[in-house]
Formats: sequence, structure tokens, C-alpha cells
Amino acid sequence: MQISLLGPLRVEGDGGTVAVRAEKEKSVLGALALNAGTVLSSEALIDAVWGDGPPASARKTLQTYVVNLRRALGPAAIRTEAPGYVLCVGPEDVDALRFRRLVDEGEGARRDLDHGRASAVLSEAVDLWRGPPFPWARPGSVLGAEAVRLTEIRLTAVECRVDADLASGRHDALVGELEVLVRQHPFRERLWGQLITALYRCGRQADALSAYQRASTALREELGLEPRNELRTLERAVLDHDAVLDWPAGEVVRTDPPAHPLASIGARPDTTAYPPVRYAECEDGVRIAYQVVGEGPIDVIAVPGFVSHLDIWWDAPTDRLVRRLASFSRLILFDKRGSGLSDRPPTVDLEHWVEDTRAVLDDVGSHHAVVLGISAGAPTALLFAASNPDRTRGLVLFGGFARGLRAVDFPFGWDAEAMDSVVEHLHGRWGTGVMLKVYAPSAGEDPRARAYWARYQRISASPTAAVTFLRALAEVDVRHALGVIDAPTLVLHATGDRLVPIEGAREMAAHIPNATLVELRSEDHLIWLSDSIGTITGEIEKFVAGIAPSSPRDRVLATVLVADLGRQEPATKALLDDIVARFRGRPLPDRPGAAFEGPARAIRCALVMVAELGGVSNPVGIGLHSGECEVVDGSLRGVAVDLAASIAQQAPPGGVLVSRTVKDLVVGSDIEFEDRGRRSLGGVPDEWDLYAVTATS
Repeated sequence: MQISLLGPLRVEGDGGTVAVRAEKEKSVLGALALNAGTVLSSEALIDAVWGDGPPASARKTLQTYVVNLRRALGPAAIRTEAPGYVLCVGPEDVDALRFRRLVDEGEGARRDLDHGRASAVLSEAVDLWRGPPFPWARPGSVLGAEAVRLTEIRLTAVECRVDADLASGRHDALVGELEVLVRQHPFRERLWGQLITALYRCGRQADALSAYQRASTALREELGLEPRNELRTLERAVLDHDAVLDWPAGEVVRTDPPAHPLASIGARPDTTAYPPVRYAECEDGVRIAYQVVGEGPIDVIAVPGFVSHLDIWWDAPTDRLVRRLASFSRLILFDKRGSGLSDRPPTVDLEHWVEDTRAVLDDVGSHHAVVLGISAGAPTALLFAASNPDRTRGLVLFGGFARGLRAVDFPFGWDAEAMDSVVEHLHGRWGTGVMLKVYAPSAGEDPRARAYWARYQRISASPTAAVTFLRALAEVDVRHALGVIDAPTLVLHATGDRLVPIEGAREMAAHIPNATLVELRSEDHLIWLSDSIGTITGEIEKFVAGIAPSSPRDRVLATVLVADLGRQEPATKALLDDIVARFRGRPLPDRPGAAFEGPARAIRCALVMVAELGGVSNPVGIGLHSGECEVVDGSLRGVAVDLAASIAQQAPPGGVLVSRTVKDLVVGSDIEFEDRGRRSLGGVPDEWDLYAVTATS
């Protein structure tokens, strides 16, 4: 039996063509065919057919679809095997799987400089296509995402085959084909570079320069971008009649992204072509610098690491990263408070950075975005996703972590003494490109990379600010937020990352309910200098394309405040609600208190309550805890609320007592605590570390 997925579904059996007409049965067969010969679970098949909204009868209905397919294909075609089903054909019997094998084989031949074989094999792969795959699948579904991925692989295979043909001297025959391709895909700079090379080798220098202008116009008018450095270099080579363009002396002009992004580091691009820098104002008056680039259908907001500067995205080689992301999204870039072009207030904490993210999204008018947390931006992204589920379309984490320092239950973190040594080393050499070999080993010996990294450090933050942020982030622990996140999540991590070990990423992904971990064959932690930028952006594009529409979320991360009012007058409740409203809290339905998106705001609210509600005879005690809350009829309930109430009962009169979770979330702020030891809380299992709030500005 032969199954063709690269176009309208077609099944050829011993007796001829087999008709499969029902779309959901096509989806079952398509998903099984992509995993030919291996077991695919019933849950995966249900996801492929119905996505996030399967009916209650999904499992029984799936069985009916399998029975119908067996009736059409033959009783032995699909075998039941726990935990699902197996399509009894080999990979070579499915055109999509044969296509992938041929592409890998062809790209291998090209790397071995066997251009003739590369061209033949890649042509064979592309010729398998009869049209768009899975045309019945809705965008965002499992098969819809696979269609996007296969289409991207096909285009890359075409580009690789063109490179092989250029290397074989077939430039004359390529011009017409490339003209058609750039009309169909006007933003693929690799195709434009190949067309320019082919035209030049045909003796058509003026036409080659005209092609560059056409590419530049398309990118500028549609995406607001200038051509990347590789294409600008190619234009200069055409103008200068550079011998590198000649064939066979030059053999092939590399127009795809270089093996390492440092190949494109050169003169800094003209900054006038960058998107304008705008400012969002937070509630406390702090102004956050941001840029928006691209016009894709889905918003992606990038939360940078412990320091940043908007210019770094645009300096070579990082324009490759930003341009690829902007090609399929509306990309929102910003500098968190304390670094880059944003305001630098005297105190900054994790909650502030979550507020910065929200303020930028509000200013842009984005209500539902994919949040990309980069390196030390991951804790901010995690907290935003957990506390703002209705605004989080998806979550992507690159080189991220949920906890910094090593602990008994987290052996993958940094040793505290070693971290102190690193911080001192950074402080003394900040701005020199220090620790490049740790952040990006693949670029560690390149002086141009060091210059880039040194400039990054100098313009992002002062030495003292940089190490202050790093110390604070090292002490962060947001693991309690992981289980609350139900947005689709993609975790990207280099297996050889020397800063954040891969084991921590594996544990983080394992505790996020809807997470997929992709381990990168790389040692680079710094995304802008990574040797895997193509893989990183490809995985993000595939992930974004595959996100299905979300249903209302019934869980949220919040900091819960409960007040023990003692013998206060009934009128006290009205005053309490007034104080809660001042601090943008969400009143609890059945006890005196409120829920807040961030712990620092909750603590400040608690201190005001103690001052305004308590008297000498009836002082108020307040307890706070950050954790998962259930949303029931618009109100928050659950263990986090019960914990806060139990802590309030332990709070001294006129005092504010918090759990360790709350304390860990305000690291870096001006709030001070005293340890009150481990205590048992009535009605709540285990013992809990509690802390008294002693000071805040």
C-alpha cells in the first residue's frame, strides 16, 4: 500500500485507488502515516483530529474511524497496539517520509561537494509533491502545523538544489526558475541571492543589481526591513566585479545563512532603517522602550535576559535572528526597566519586569501573544504566562531556567560560592567581552564576536547594575508557577550549555503540563551568537504555526492576601475593599482579602492595611502566599487561598507574614524580611517556611 500526503490524500492498494472521503478519517490516516510502522497513542490521534476541544465521546468515535479505515484499507492495515494504533506500512510507502529521507540525503551530498548527486536527489524529493499537504486540515491543528513544516522543508530543499546547480555551472538554466520563485516567495533572501548570482554569471550585471533593488524594495515596503548583511555583501561584490562570483573559480556563492553567524559580522548597518523606538509607560511612571517589526498574524513578544539593549537585535549577526522571527509574526522587542533604552529606577525586581511586559503589550494593543523568554528572561516569561493565562497564546523558552541556585531538590543549579566568584569576575571586567567562551563557545576565539559581546555589555547596563540583576536572578525560584501554565510551551535548550545545564531544562519542561522540549546540538547559551539560529527560528515558527485557539483558562497564578480582622467592626470590610482597589487587587468572595498578580504589590497593600485598619486595641494580622488558584464563576479559590488564610492565623497582631514562595519572588526589591522558621499550618499538609515583612520603602 502506498500513501501520498504531499497533495490531496491518495491511497493506492493492491486493488487500485482506495477512497477515504471523511475529513476526520483522513486526519486519523494522515497522523498514522506520518508515524508509519510505529505506535501512535490514542491521545495523539484525538489531538490530531479534534485539537484542544475533543468531545466527551472522542475515544469511542476514534474507534469508529479506525473500523471504517480498516474496512476501506483492509483488516490488517491498522493494528491495535497499546497505547494506540500502528499503520502497517514502511516509511518508504509514505511519500512524506520518503521526501524527508531524500532531503537529508541530498543535503548530505551537497555538504560533501557532490553537487551532481545533490541536485538529482533533491529534485527527486521535490518532485514527490502534487500540492499542499493536508489541505483539509485547519490552521493551527496538528496536521496544519505539519503542513507548514513540510512546506518549509520543501522550500529549503529547492534552495539547496539551486545551490548545487549553481556550483555545477547551470546558471543559464536557473534564471527563469528563480524569477518565478522570487515572485512566489518575495521575502526569502536566499532565493534573491541565488538569482543575483545567476544573473551576474550570465553576464547580466545590470539585471543582477536590479534584482537586488527589487529585493530591497519588497523587504522595506512589506516588512520594514533592509536586506541582511549577506545580501548587501553580494551587491557590493556585483558592483566590484569580485572574482568570488565567477564560476568555476568561485564555485558557488553562499547565499544561505553561513555555518556560523559570525560570518556576517561586519560594518554596523544603517540604523535609520530600524523600526522606531517607542515608549510604554507603566503605572509607576517608568517608561519602557520597545520596537515592533513584521506584520505576521500572531504577536510574539521577546523577554530579554538579565541585561539588554534594543540595538543588539539589529547589530550583525543578530539581524538574521530578528528578521526570521519577524517574517512570520508581529515581533515585539523591549528593554526591561534597568537596562538598555528603558528607564533605570533605583530598585527593580521580577514583578516589575512582568509589569513591563504587560505595559508594552497594552501599548502595542496586543491582547494575546506568544511570550518568548530568552535566558534569564525565562522567569519573567513563566510568571507572566502563569498569572496572565488569557493573554498568553503560547510560551517559548530559550536557554531558560525556573530556579537559579542549587538546592536539595534541585541539584542542577549554580553553587552559591561559585556564583559569587562569577559575579565578582564579571563586575571587574564588564564591557570587555568577558566570559564569551562560556556564553558562546562556538564563537569564543573570534575577535569580532568578542567586540560584539563587549559592546553588548557596555550599552546594556553599568557593571554594578548588571551584577545586581544577575545576583537577584540567581536567587529566583519560580518552580511553583510551572504546573499552573497551561499554554502550549516550547522549551529550546543547548545540550552543551555551560551556564544553564540541560538537566534543569528537562526538569522544567517535565513540570509544565503542555510543554515540548527540543534539545539543540550546541554549546551556545547566547541566542544572538548561537550556531543554531536556523534551527531555533525554524522550531519557533513551526510551534507558532501549530498553536490551536485556546479555551478559557480555569487556573491562574496569584499572590493571595488574607487578613485576620479579629474583632474589627463590620464597616472595616468596606475600608479593606477600598484599600484593595487602590492596589488593583481582586477581592476574595468569602473571606477578608484579595488576590494580586504580583507579590510586591500584595505586600505593600498588606502594610497599608495594617496601618489603616489596625488600632492599638484591635491590630490586624495578614498572611500572604503565592500559588495556583482555581477560577470558579469568576472568583478565585483553592489551596493558595487556604494557605494564605492559615498564614494569617499565625501572623502576629499588626504584622505581615509571608511564605517562602512570596519571599523568593521579590528578590531584588527593597522589601526586607526576617525568618520566622518552619511551621505547621492548620488544615494544610507539610511544614512551611514563614517570613515577617520588616521594611519597605
